[in-house]
Amino acid sequence: MFLLFAILTFFLLIKLNEVLGIRSGFHIQKENLRDFTSEETAQETAISEIDKKILQIKKLYPAFDADDFLSKSKKAFEMIFNAYSQGDVKTLKGLLSPRIFHAFSMAIEDRKKRGETLEGILVRFISCEIIEQNSSENEIFLTVKFETEQSNVLKSKDGAILEGNADFVENHTEIWLFSRKKSSTDPRWYLCEIKSE
Repeated sequence: MFLLFAILTFFLLIKLNEVLGIRSGFHIQKENLRDFTSEETAQETAISEIDKKILQIKKLYPAFDADDFLSKSKKAFEMIFNAYSQGDVKTLKGLLSPRIFHAFSMAIEDRKKRGETLEGILVRFISCEIIEQNSSENEIFLTVKFETEQSNVLKSKDGAILEGNADFVENHTEIWLFSRKKSSTDPRWYLCEIKSE
């Protein structure tokens, strides 16, 4: 009787396996495993690259906070943008490295000599991100990519528009390089180079 019951049970299990496709154990298709792990690895790599940059900065400047830096870099961008438009050399001097300050002040002086005015409006920031970190023996450098919407109109002495359009907003992508001395107690970062992408 017991033998008959065991045979019937075995027979039913075989039939269930054929009909329902039940598998014993835990099976993962190799294709799915490869796709999943490669995608996960790519994400981890992307995150780790950003983290590596932050860690490198923290080793050189322990008080560094990325979110705080980006927030202040946006404020610096706005202050420099407005100061340049208004010809405010005093404000620029406290935000720029000596070399770039010289270039800015010369451009403002030339504009004043010609009697021209620049009407600049920073409409909004589209994005702001740290894209590079470097250091020399004495300085730390951070490269920030800004994407903004701006309106810039250059007018002549008599008010005629020389460049730009007051009714037109342009998208601008600019790469700004900030620096600070490693040994400095001054928390400020100074703009030392601007590139347009």
